[in-house]
Amino acid sequence: MTYWPVIAVDAWIGLVLVSIIKVTLILVGGSLGMMFLTWYERRAIAYMQDRRGPNRVGPQGLLQPVSEAIKTMTKEDITPLDADRVVHFLAPVVMLGATVLAFAVIPWGNLFPSSLRVGVLFIFAVTGLHTVGMLMAGWGSNNKFALLGGMRGVAQMVSYEIPLLMALLPIILLSGSLSLTDIVTRQGDWYGFGWYVFSPVGLTAFITFFIAALAEGERTPFDIPEADSEIVAGYLTEYGGMKFAVFYLSNYMTNLALCFIMASLFLGGGNGPGVTALGTVLGGLLSLVYFFIKALALFFLMVLIRGTVPRLRVDQLMGFAWKFLLPIVLVNVFSTAIWVAITRWGPQAQIFTDWFGEPASDNYLRYGVAIVVTLIINLLAVYAVMRINRRQPSDLTEEEIALGLAG
Repeated sequence: MTYWPVIAVDAWIGLVLVSIIKVTLILVGGSLGMMFLTWYERRAIAYMQDRRGPNRVGPQGLLQPVSEAIKTMTKEDITPLDADRVVHFLAPVVMLGATVLAFAVIPWGNLFPSSLRVGVLFIFAVTGLHTVGMLMAGWGSNNKFALLGGMRGVAQMVSYEIPLLMALLPIILLSGSLSLTDIVTRQGDWYGFGWYVFSPVGLTAFITFFIAALAEGERTPFDIPEADSEIVAGYLTEYGGMKFAVFYLSNYMTNLALCFIMASLFLGGGNGPGVTALGTVLGGLLSLVYFFIKALALFFLMVLIRGTVPRLRVDQLMGFAWKFLLPIVLVNVFSTAIWVAITRWGPQAQIFTDWFGEPASDNYLRYGVAIVVTLIINLLAVYAVMRINRRQPSDLTEEEIALGLAG
């Protein structure tokens, strides 16, 4: 009995140390990841635009982010005289904290920092604080451009969080779980290619989630909260030096987290050929390689869109969320229910058993019928939404007609 207090104290200290190590790794890894992604994005866009990009500092410009980090850390920290100093200071802290909390449950390949049974719900609960930080920055700066940017950001985030979360419902229905660990594990069939994106409902969910994620991460063409051609720098107008760097870090970590989430939910996480066969250690390393390849491919797609698509107007951005994305994700939830009924229902729907046989993973007839039915439903939904939202020539302004937008 005399050893129990010692054991309890040792376990408590070990838990604290492990938590500190995890937080440190997330912060350091996120910072290094942000530095790499800034270089990666600038080089990729430069390649698309037939120029060199950063190439002077270090080999291939790899040390350019380091020089810019030093520059921001040595800049003077200026707070506007009439700003709310507490709110102005806390805004970047809140935004970065929300992003770091999300990384606590995001799996890295087949390695899981922590496994929550409601991991998906936790991620989108804590990332909601990102919007609060944006509004704090706009309000606390006591600047009209900053306030406009903050209000734009809140309107955008609220509008796109609805289709973003609705796009996750098909994945939850297919996996039967809110745990990221379970969702990744259940995509390990078919030699590591049992990814949800390979089904019509999963592909529709992935496309809608990716578009909404662009808005959540303030990526082009949804970067109106900080539109430099309209409102200087939006909610970032009155920030400089290290405070601006924290916003920048938060923004890139948010986009990195979104790429990690999409890779886990739709692309199988670390699942791929050979992961299971190589065992725990080598298989875990290979799963990390697969996971980072998927995440970087998704980020490259974000970069490609930034280099080719112009910024939307505010009315276009809001209308796209409510008039196009939301109806599509609602129909996709219905399609997913049809998919589950066709592929899994046995005694609950005897007619399916009579027509297609018993539900089983190798019952290809059931899966073939489910693919055809859900694909037709989703394509008809997309066509109907596009027809309904198509503007008539009489609705166009003179400027739009002059630009040739009448068709």
